[in-house]
Amino acid sequence: MSRPSLQALLAKPLVRVACGLVGAGIVATSVWATGARAVASGLGRSAHALPAMVGLEAAILVCNTLSLRALYGADAGRVSLRQWVKAGTLGYAVGSVLPLSRAAAEASRAVLLRQSVGGPHAAVAAVEMQGVALLANAILSACAFGATLAVLGTGGIATLILTNGVLAAILGTSILLVRRSGHPGRILNLLGKARGHEFGAAFDAAPGASRRGLLSAVAWESGSRALQVYQCGIALAAVGQPSGLLRTLVSRGMLLLGGALGDFIPGQLGGTEATMALAATALGLGASATALALLIHGAQLLLALACTGLYAVIPRVPPLPSELEIGS
Repeated sequence: MSRPSLQALLAKPLVRVACGLVGAGIVATSVWATGARAVASGLGRSAHALPAMVGLEAAILVCNTLSLRALYGADAGRVSLRQWVKAGTLGYAVGSVLPLSRAAAEASRAVLLRQSVGGPHAAVAAVEMQGVALLANAILSACAFGATLAVLGTGGIATLILTNGVLAAILGTSILLVRRSGHPGRILNLLGKARGHEFGAAFDAAPGASRRGLLSAVAWESGSRALQVYQCGIALAAVGQPSGLLRTLVSRGMLLLGGALGDFIPGQLGGTEATMALAATALGLGASATALALLIHGAQLLLALACTGLYAVIPRVPPLPSELEIGS
């Protein structure tokens, strides 16, 4: 009997619960280490900022969806506005509760969008979106690294942010290059099933994004990272901390690092809190560091709940007749 893949293993309910408990334990430890009363006080003072935080989170979701749309090129017009909204809300909601949040979100969007463009093209766009997101993370990490050098100088935090950025750049570039010239669809041949052979060949034959489409996608995704920096600045001000651009970039860089380290935990719960606790002393944040991460997580949770409700009430879009010709 073959071993289950990592993605299949992480999709099991018990594994998700275990990962969630690990994340909750990390949050509890971070709160205990920085002082539960101080963290609660910081959250209480910052509650007024939640509407703005949720609004910015929604704007970030719009940029993510427009980035994905850019990868579809001319075929983007075959997807109705209602279906883009439905795909965006589904991806955000799924990414908030499953481990490997970005991969889970893109996979769920691809399943929905294949009704209009076919399974292979939707799968190609989902893979390319992974690379685009990592490149946008690398750009933000580069800015955060520069800010860290200006604020804190060389040291452990600067090294962590730089390492995260370099790894994101390498992985993002590799994904895009392998997709274009590595024939990754051949991997499906290892499944030994006719459907795997058929889909693998269709995946390799499916048109990827043009250079202009990729640049547009990176621009939209980088725009979402700029909104994240602005959101982080609002959160810093809400918990009573200075929110200058350089300090905000350093904080956002640490949050990005925490998201990468906590990617196996649903909603990355605990990862961002832990990394912000590490940066608390250097940035002089104290208990506000954990309150900052929890405030951003609170905004994400509220939007995830709203996306779940919106997805449920939006009528299902009937597949186009061409779906039968393209395959699913």
